[in-house]
Amino acid sequence: MPIQLRIMAIILAFAFFIFTIRLVRRDKAEIRHMLKWIILAIVILLGAVFPEIGSKIAHLMGIKTLASMTLFVLVGILIIIAMLYQISLVSAEKQITNLVQEVSLLKKRVDELEEQTKDE
Repeated sequence: MPIQLRIMAIILAFAFFIFTIRLVRRDKAEIRHMLKWIILAIVILLGAVFPEIGSKIAHLMGIKTLASMTLFVLVGILIIIAMLYQISLVSAEKQITNLVQEVSLLKKRVDELEEQTKDE
């Protein structure tokens, strides 16, 4: 890996790491959601500092270049993250639907009780 590319990767990984930490510290994101991005930033930083390890792993897996393996792994990670967020979204939608139904039932019950107290 050319030294210019390594330096750029280190700078970008470090900037991404700082950005994710700042989001958590400013209460713009929760640590449980940002943990995967922090870990990804650390992995990118380690890959930029020690590219030889990644190249050896790629060759052991039968992949010719580190770039091909990196692209494949990152796309896989992003697909998994997208799937987890989709599952979380579906769960939140179900909870919202249940809450709306419960509030509607409670509102109806309150209206009925108010009608009863007016009649008495």
